[in-house]
Parts: sequence; structure tokens; C-alpha cells
Amino acid sequence: MDIPETDNIHFQYAFKAGYRLALEGKSAASMPSAIRRDLEMRDYFQQGWEQAQKDVSDGLAYNAQTCWKCRFIWGAVMILGGAATAYSIIYSYEKEQAELMQRHQSKIDQTATLTAQKTVADLSVLSYQERKDLLANLAEEAQRPEPLPPLTAVVNDPHVQINRSVLTSGLNHQQPIDAFDEFVPKYIRTLTFFTEIHVDKPETLTQRWRFNHQYLKTVTLPIDNKRPAVWSTIKMSSAWQGRWDVEVLNSKQNVIYRKTFKYGVQKQ
Repeated sequence: MDIPETDNIHFQYAFKAGYRLALEGKSAASMPSAIRRDLEMRDYFQQGWEQAQKDVSDGLAYNAQTCWKCRFIWGAVMILGGAATAYSIIYSYEKEQAELMQRHQSKIDQTATLTAQKTVADLSVLSYQERKDLLANLAEEAQRPEPLPPLTAVVNDPHVQINRSVLTSGLNHQQPIDAFDEFVPKYIRTLTFFTEIHVDKPETLTQRWRFNHQYLKTVTLPIDNKRPAVWSTIKMSSAWQGRWDVEVLNSKQNVIYRKTFKYGVQKQ
């Protein structure tokens, strides 16, 4: 409120009365009778009333101009609050999961400890020879290799072409001396897998022998067209009777050829 520059307290009163009544939403006709009877006081009352109307109008215009700014600030506050809430929820969930995993691992450790204690207690009632045999069996079981997964599919490699593959008991001048197809007799104690291969460029191939879900031998063989034939040899045992698979792998370790045969068992 900008009060007019006057020292007359009556004029100031009239101005303030007009300003106050305008803010209360009353019309100029509601001026007090004491002011109505004095023309100058009526003029100051009208100035106050108009000043209040102008201040109210300017205030509404300011609010209308800053409304979008207020909304933006409020929206930003809501987004930040939502992000903080989401972070708090995620942090609480991860902390809870970590505690659950820790408790689960603790239970596993306790179970393993109890099992070990029970094993020691059980061993104490065995004789010396029985404990020795049991520990030997456990050691053998621990050293036993894990079974291999099922055979993978044979893929076609356009850069490697196998022209000939022979399963033989030996070589003479780098050529097979005999050939076995699907059956190898038990008296054969050495087997060689011979392959003639054409490659587009120098390549490193692998031959591996698989029996009873285990790889018994793996050989890496560099090859190019100047040396088109490669082979690998394995010593056989009568304890290894049954199905065998000898595979050829390319440099990406994909199986590009497989030969399956039976060793020592009778033909069906």
C-alpha cells in the first residue's frame, strides 16, 4: 500500500479506509458517512479503494505468471522424493536378501560342521583297517573326474574338409597299415586315428579320445596343405571295453567330425 504524501491524518484515514474496504471485497459506495460528507476525504478514500483494487489485480497477475514455475518446482520435488523412496526400497530389499543369504550360508556351514563331527564320531567306532579302507575310498571318490556332458552336435566348417579318416593299429611310411570300422578287437593294444584334411589356410586342430564319459587323451595338431595328414595315438587297455568316440575340433573348439567305435565287446 502506497500512502499518499500528506500530513493530514484525516486524509490518511480516508485512504486507508478505502484500501481496507476494497480488500474486504466491498464497493466504493460503502464508504463511511463521515468521509462521504467531506469531498477531499472522499477523494482520498477513492484513491485508497482504487489502490487496493490495483494491488489485488497485480497480485493475481503475478500468481498467474508464476503458476507454471511453481508447478515445475513441485513436480521436481515429487520426482526427487519418489526417487529417494525407490532407492530406499531397493536398498532395504538388497540388504534383506544379503542377510537371508548370510543366514542360509551359516546354516550350510553349521550342517557341514555337524556332518564332519558325526563322521569323526562314526570313524571312532570303526577298527583301524575299516577306517583305513573308508578313507581310501573317500580319497578315490574325491579324485574321480566329473562325468562329461552329453556329446555335442557336429558342425560344418566350410574352411576345413576331412577327405579321409582311418582308425588303424599303426602307420607305415605315414600311411595306415590296416583299418577298423565300428569294432576293434580286444587284442589291439595301440590305436591311431589318421586323418587327411584340406584347409583354406593354416589351422590348429584338436583330436580327443572319449570313453566312459571321460576324455582320456587330447592332442593339438597344427596343419596346412603342405602337411595334409595328422594323427594321434592312444594305448588301449582291456579295462576300457565299450563305446569310444574320437573327435576332431577346429580352432574354435567346435566338433567338426566324430568317429564312434566299440572296443573289445562282441559284435551284435
